[in-house]
Amino acid sequence: MNINFPPVDAGYIKTKVESGYYSNATEMVRDAVRRMREQDDQHGRLLAALDIGDRDIAAGRTVAYTPDLLKEIEQEARTQAATNLPTNPDVIP
Repeated sequence: MNINFPPVDAGYIKTKVESGYYSNATEMVRDAVRRMREQDDQHGRLLAALDIGDRDIAAGRTVAYTPDLLKEIEQEARTQAATNLPTNPDVIP
């Protein structure tokens, strides 16, 4: 594969390589593509979570967010952290 970059991008890549951050231009482009894939994966997971939330709202599966609920969530998180219990997967991806 042969890729041509406009001068501004070619200069940016060259600067990154010359600074020692990357050993060559290929390494820099691979890193950029890897980061884009990770971002796409995160975006997909976010959209899936939003879809689940939208379906729950439409089905009436909601809980009012109150100061008491926040205290309950905080206490549960502190207990889990203190006892090394696994984190609730509904909260942390």
